[in-house]
Amino acid sequence: MEMKFLFAATISTLVLISVYCRPRSINTINKSQSNSPAIDAEKLLPPDHVDAVKFEKDGHINKDFHKEVFLGNHEEIDDEPIQIAEAKLVDIFHRIDKDSDGYLNEGELDSWILDKINEHMNEAMEENTAIFKHLDPDGDGYVEWKEYYKHFLLAKGHGLNETEKYLEDYDTDILQDDERDKLVWYKFKWTDADIKPIDNRLDVEEFFSFRHPEHSVQLIENMVLSIINSLDVDKDGKLTLKEFSKPDIMEEDPTTEKERDEEYKVREKEFVSAIDKNNDGVATKEEMMEYMNPRNPQQSLQEAKNLMSLMDDNKDGKLSVEEIKKHKDIFISSKIVNVKKVLHDEF
Repeated sequence: MEMKFLFAATISTLVLISVYCRPRSINTINKSQSNSPAIDAEKLLPPDHVDAVKFEKDGHINKDFHKEVFLGNHEEIDDEPIQIAEAKLVDIFHRIDKDSDGYLNEGELDSWILDKINEHMNEAMEENTAIFKHLDPDGDGYVEWKEYYKHFLLAKGHGLNETEKYLEDYDTDILQDDERDKLVWYKFKWTDADIKPIDNRLDVEEFFSFRHPEHSVQLIENMVLSIINSLDVDKDGKLTLKEFSKPDIMEEDPTTEKERDEEYKVREKEFVSAIDKNNDGVATKEEMMEYMNPRNPQQSLQEAKNLMSLMDDNKDGKLSVEEIKKHKDIFISSKIVNVKKVLHDEF
């Protein structure tokens, strides 16, 4: 299960899975890892936020989606003073303007956004390969759950000797409650990705699905079914506009009423403009899968249309530099110097 608000389990289930997560013997972990340094925790763990994907893993709309598919690595702009950031935005405009006519048409936007989405996906794959090699020092092409478990403990700051002793005999439980809960969560995700065959170990492709399930058709389907099951009040296997735009579970979020109302409006717009393609008032599993799949070629075209509708003030079907600059708030914070956002908060 992918989204935090979708995860519900009884205490007894958590206990059982927590025990299942524990390896029984350190001997099954390759001895060449004994001197392996701890990898950065943020890189080891599945990210909560994934660039260029419309949904966060906590169930909220990705508010940075416009930035990520228009600017690429938008952190470079977020860190700049507003004047420099605006100049970079104009430079990007001219790079998108392939025919150099001084305007951006829908086709140019579509092509550019598709390239940016692919860049994000390629970056995720490259990072995944590097992390996988770190976890697979013997180069056998697999990472066992027990190997991942060990690196998780090291990444959380537990010492090597302490970790190996714990994995040997479990005399002392060194896990904090939040660490144990996270391991339970990651074990669910690990099991979802372990599909060919089911052997409690992942090859590099499965490991990529574990960290980025949005790139796996099967895991996208699993996630969509989980979303529908969680939000489908009348249990008819589909989502109405109300069920999708105002999920009851969001009322528990620590946000203000104004922020919740804004979230509801964004979700409602997404449902009407991007999910319910046949305008029948309900979202089916197939429609949700098309919406969630970043590889869907309709994603870039839909975003091109969205950006055009947001910024094309004179409705001439194209964007000028002036219109881009006028609506720079879509891409650039109004602060003089922006604080770089930590984007690993998932989908």
